[in-house]
Amino acid sequence: MFDKKSEYALNKYDQDSIIYISVSGRIRLTRADFSNEEEFLKWKAWSDADYHQTEKEGRSFNDNRVALDDYLDVVGAVQSAEDEFFSELLKADVQAEEKALREKRLAALKAILNAKQYRRIWLYYAERKSVTEIARLEGVTKASVSLSLARAIKKISKKFAAGLKNS
Repeated sequence: MFDKKSEYALNKYDQDSIIYISVSGRIRLTRADFSNEEEFLKWKAWSDADYHQTEKEGRSFNDNRVALDDYLDVVGAVQSAEDEFFSELLKADVQAEEKALREKRLAALKAILNAKQYRRIWLYYAERKSVTEIARLEGVTKASVSLSLARAIKKISKKFAAGLKNS
């Protein structure tokens, strides 16, 4: 749509003056500001042509532009580089915290259990070995492995129950 208040429109329709943009705003030069009529007409023709060319270039640029309103759902779906970078940093921080927590828990287990109980708990839960497999690996009976695991679990439960009461 043509803007009737633009400098181009004001300059084009006011045949008795030249309007141009200055740092302080719009300036209007009238015929009285020029030494003669020819000088005024020369600059009036130049300013009309210049504004027309500028308007034409702006229109052709805008005519080839695509409105972003139609693509807001697509633009919003793409994660920005900053968001991606910070999500990776956050993920690394979370992984580091989880690792530290695992190491702290393993250290607490080692402090509670004796070496044999710790080894058997590790084989049973972490490596998913059966009681029979653990007994075969250690060369002992299934009953002794089973009792050892039961005692270890009881120690762990007692420690964590005491820890929950203290917190």
